[in-house]
Amino acid sequence: MIRALLMLFVVGIVGMVALGLLLGVLLPLAMVAVKVALVLLVGYFILRLVRPDLAEKYRSRLQNGS
Repeated sequence: MIRALLMLFVVGIVGMVALGLLLGVLLPLAMVAVKVALVLLVGYFILRLVRPDLAEKYRSRLQNGS
């Protein structure tokens, strides 16, 4: 019984450490990805205001995958 509780405790601690490391790496990367996406979105909207034809060209190029 003690052995099973000890193993459960060890597995829980290892899981918490692994989750902490995983979130410590993935969370900053996700934040960078969100910031880049926001900058690109704002750039696209500015381009759409300034040169709608060029924005439509980029949009069609991205939708076609080429």
